[in-house]
Formats: sequence, structure tokens, C-alpha cells
Amino acid sequence: MRLSVVCLAVNACLFAPYSDAAEPIETITVTGNRVAEANVDQALSVSVVANGTIKQDNPQHIGETLASVAGVLVNQLAGGQGHNSAIRMPMNYGGYTLYLQDNVPLQSAAFYSHNALWWSSSNADLGRIEVIKGAGTSLYGSGAVAGTVNVISSPLVSDRKHMAATFGDVGYQRIQMTIEKKDHLGVSIASLSNGGWRAHSAVEKYELNAKYRTFINTHTAITTHLIASSLNQQLTGALSPEQYANDPTQSALPEAIEAVDPRRKTDYLRLSSSVVVNDDNIEWSAIPFLRYRTNDYIATWQPNMPQMETTNKSVGLLAMSRVNFSREQQSILGLDLEITQGDSLSYQANTVSTSGWNGKLYPEGHIFYDNRVTFRNISPYFQHQSELSDVLSLLVGVRYDINEYELNNHLQEYDDDGFGNRSLANRQDRITHLSPKASINYRLNEDANVYARFANAIRIPTAAELYQLKTQDSSAQVGQLSEETSNTYEIGYKHNFTNASVEAAFYRMDVDDAIVTTYDDFGASYRVNAAKVRHQGIELALTYPISKHWQLALAASRSRHTYVDYTQDAGRIDANTGDSKAITLDGNDLPLAPDYIANLRLIYTPTFISGFSAQIEIKSIGDYYGDEVNQRRFNGYTTSNLKLNYRITNAFAINARIANLGNDKYILQNEVRFGKTQIHPGDPRTAYLALSYTF
Repeated sequence: MRLSVVCLAVNACLFAPYSDAAEPIETITVTGNRVAEANVDQALSVSVVANGTIKQDNPQHIGETLASVAGVLVNQLAGGQGHNSAIRMPMNYGGYTLYLQDNVPLQSAAFYSHNALWWSSSNADLGRIEVIKGAGTSLYGSGAVAGTVNVISSPLVSDRKHMAATFGDVGYQRIQMTIEKKDHLGVSIASLSNGGWRAHSAVEKYELNAKYRTFINTHTAITTHLIASSLNQQLTGALSPEQYANDPTQSALPEAIEAVDPRRKTDYLRLSSSVVVNDDNIEWSAIPFLRYRTNDYIATWQPNMPQMETTNKSVGLLAMSRVNFSREQQSILGLDLEITQGDSLSYQANTVSTSGWNGKLYPEGHIFYDNRVTFRNISPYFQHQSELSDVLSLLVGVRYDINEYELNNHLQEYDDDGFGNRSLANRQDRITHLSPKASINYRLNEDANVYARFANAIRIPTAAELYQLKTQDSSAQVGQLSEETSNTYEIGYKHNFTNASVEAAFYRMDVDDAIVTTYDDFGASYRVNAAKVRHQGIELALTYPISKHWQLALAASRSRHTYVDYTQDAGRIDANTGDSKAITLDGNDLPLAPDYIANLRLIYTPTFISGFSAQIEIKSIGDYYGDEVNQRRFNGYTTSNLKLNYRITNAFAINARIANLGNDKYILQNEVRFGKTQIHPGDPRTAYLALSYTF
């Protein structure tokens, strides 16, 4: 009761927003439990990027509109469609975020790619985005550690045809078309091309999003969904400090490599069919799916720049039943199944000579690895929600993940190929884990709640981490790599006002057996479970109408990411001095962890120009270290964008944007790799103009 009084008192003092509306605005989400629920009925931090925000942003990359979510940073790397992310974690490339489209995973956890959002059909059709921050509910398995991002297609709610075209600097062009028949059919296609502001950074992408829904009877609906895409993207390298100072537009590739026109080509297809049966107090759902992707590229971030070719084929099933025993008691029983076959080939496409310590000549045609890994997953789960009173509810759940890997190596077994790579004999590995979850939700009133939650989650190692090992010195690691486990503790507060809202969350996430990169005495890297780390912070999301014409939106977080128990280079001895190379990093900050992430939007909607709105957006991140030993600290950045929207008629609209309004020269991401600073530069000022017609 005391907490309730305090929260209401704070709201009365801070929030008395201007409004002509009569009722508070309620936010509904579907990601948490795969059913529509009000956000104040859920004891977790789930944020929504609404369709209105997406239309206002008209993003050229989905990461631009995700910036409106507190604590979420998605970096668009090299100016293309690739990205990494930071959700309650440092900027990273690991499998800590689960990416979905319409509740179905975009990829297999065993073949994780940090670029997964480029397989979503966000250019063809983007209805809304939902983000669960922190560990997911019992419905989600490996990868739902730091966050779950669900890209949701437009609902089939109208008969309409829609055409849109966006044009921008450096040859940017996106064409999108949609045909929709209410409750039954939706087909969207898109083509995107971009010359890129850096040398050798052109992109071409094509997307398809098609849905067909049929009703068998009043209780049963079947929705068949096909998403497909093809991406062809030129590759750049990270810049050295000297290259960035002299000319940030250069590709940073050696002339010999740029001459062969290195590209990333990836094709993607996912076919699913959602069957939902509602029978009084029982709901049954099953989503069988097929998934196929290729991903071929030259790894320009590695010194020898090898060619990578991968193909993944998946078949899976997401089955669930929801039983309402009474108004106060509800249970969910589910089962996830997946079989994925992954083929991986890496070879030297061009002869490359590396310089410096441990420099080598890599001859054309040398094969580093060539294998097939079959991954099988079986994950039953159970979740029960109980209404303890009119205002208090308890949710408990558990998930049991069974993950099996089977390696079929096409190369002979050997300890060292001369370049620090080891080829393993065929083998099988198995990882199992039980993940408990619990939360409690207290409704302060119809429009506000406070909650507390605990959630255990895992990140399983990828097939590459398990089987692409380095040198005979890593022999002890064969079969020893296991899952990372995390425990998330979170308390939060949400309140929906009339035309305003506030959400705040404080979290701590402890990760045990963190998978880190270590090095042998020959400089070759490999992966081990060797660290305990802690991520903690506070997030605040606020929308506030200052007046009839002005609205403020703030999404901000402040966090700290530290090593709790980690000794780098444990057991290694300096061959010259005989001294230990071990460095204790306990208490150090993790690299690439900004002090804060903030996004501020000021929106102007005048009444004297019907259908017009203008927005100034300010994006900022704090300083961060680029290395584990905390010797190199890099500055964050602050940049601004201008967005103008004008709906001339009900059918015709214009959108204009200027990204990086001040034309600031800034660094999107600094990192230290192979002992050298590598720079990913931010885009210069870029203008876009979009036209759309709906009929």
C-alpha cells in the first residue's frame, strides 16, 4: 500500500499532461504469451514501436525506429543492412537476442547471426515491433537472454492497395507495394537499392511478405505466411584511426581484395502456417514452419579475409495449448521442436599475406573448414498464472531445453592445418537446461502496475563455437563448451495516462559460464566458458504532451556491465620471461558498453495545417571502453535527425527526413581487434523523400 501511495504521488506531481481525450491510452502486446494482453497486466518490460511511429520515421533501416525503445541500440554496420545490437548488454555480436517475425524465430540458435533482422521483411511490410527486454517468458528458449525482438506484419484489417517510394542521397531508392483483402489476404513486395556513402558499400535487396487466412469455422482459423528476401551487398572493412582521419569514405579494403569485388549474398525463405482453435475455455495453436537461408561472404574483418559459405535448412513446430480453468487460473502447456541442417565451408579465395607478429602467407584455395552440423531441439514448457486477488497476480513457469549437435566433418582429422585451425573427428554433443521463471504483478489501478520478476535463461554455443577450433592447444576444449546461463532480476512500474505514459525498470542480470574469446601461445583464438559477468541498469520511457501541439518522447537507459570473475590468459606463460600472462579483470567494464543510451523526440502537430507533423530527434550514447583491460576508452556521440510528414489527403502522403542534421563526423562504434583500433564511422548528413498512395 505504501508503494502504491508513493507512485501515485509521484505521478500527480510530475505528470499532468495536456489532453482533450477522455480515457487513458492502453498498450496491447502479443509477444510475451502469444496472445493480446494489456501492458499493465504483464510483469515484464515489453515495449512497442507502434505503426504511427514507424510511419513517422519511415526508416531506411529497422534499427532507426528501434532507437525509440529505452535501452535498445541497433548499429547499422558499414552503411548496409547488417547490424549488431545492445539490449541490456554491451554492443555485441553474440547470441543474446532472440529475433522473431510474427512470433516465429528468424533463425536457429545453433547457427546464430547477429545480422538476423535483415531476414525480416521490414521493408515490404512493417506493422509494428515489440521488444521484451531481459530474459523472455517460458515460451522462448536459447537466445532470449538480453532481449526478444518481434517484427510484426500489418494486420489484415482493411481492403486496401498501397504504393510507396522513397528516394535519398547516394542513390538510395526503395519501392514498396501492398495489396490487402480484409481478414483474408495480404501481399507486400519491396525492392531496395543504395549506392552507399563509403566506397564499395552498395546494396540491393528484394523482399516478399504474403499472408493468407481462412476460417474453417467460427472456432478455427489458419494463417499461412511466406516471407522471402534476397540481399546482395558490397563489403567494406573497419577503418584505422589514420584512415578515418584522412578519408572516412574509403572502403578500408586492400586494393587486391577490393579488386575482386567482395560481397555478401544471402537468400532467405520461411514458410509457416498458424492453426488456432478456440473452444470455450481452451485455445489450441500450432505453427509448423520451414526455413531456408544461405549466407556467403568474405570476412573482411579477419586479417586473411577468407571466403565463407553457409546454408541452413530448418523444419520446426511451435505447439501450445492455453487453458482457462476459471477467471483467476490459467495455464499454458507448450512444445517447441526444431531440426536444422547447417553446411559450412571456409576457404581462401585469394592469396593474402598478413604482416606484423605471426604474419603468414595464406594461399588461394586453402580450406579452413568444411562440415555439416545437424542440430535438434526439443523444448517442452509450462506456465501458470494465478489471480491472488483483484489486484495481485502470480505467474510461474519452467522450460526444459534439449539441444543436440551432430558433426559430420568433410575434412580429415588433424591438429593443425598450418594456420592454427584444427579439424575434428565426427562427434555428437548434447546440452540440456531447465529454466525456471516467476513474476508477481500488482495493479495500482486500471492504468498502472508495479511488478517484480525473476527469469533464468540460456545461450547455447553455436555450431561454429563448438567445432571450429584452433590448434592442438585447444584439445581440452573439445566437448567442454557448454551453455551460458543468466539470472535476471527486475522490478518495474508502468502507468498509462491520457495521451501520456511512463515506464521504468531496474534490472540486474548475472551471467555464469560466459563464453569468451581466449588465445593460445601462437596467437590463435578459441572460445571457452570462463567468466561471470553482471549487467545492471535502469530504463525510463516517457511520452508527454506538453501542449495541444507539442509532444515529448524520451527513451533512456543508464547501465553498467562488469566482469565479476574472469582471468584473461589464465595458465599462459611468457616464453621469454617465464612470467604468467594472466590478467585478473574482476571489476573491469566489458568492452563496447556505453554508460547510457538516450533518444529524445520532440513532435510538433499544428492544427492550422491538417495532416502535418514535424519531429526533431536527438540520439546519444555515452563513452565506453574498447578492450577488456580498460586501457582504451572511446567517446560516445550525439546526433540529430529531422522528420517531416504531411498527409495531403486520406490517400496521399509525403515524408521527408534529414538524418544527421548537423552533418556531424562521428564514430558509430570503436572496437579493439587483434590489438588494433577498428572504427565503424557514422553516416554523414543524408536526405530522404518518400511518397505514398493508399486506395
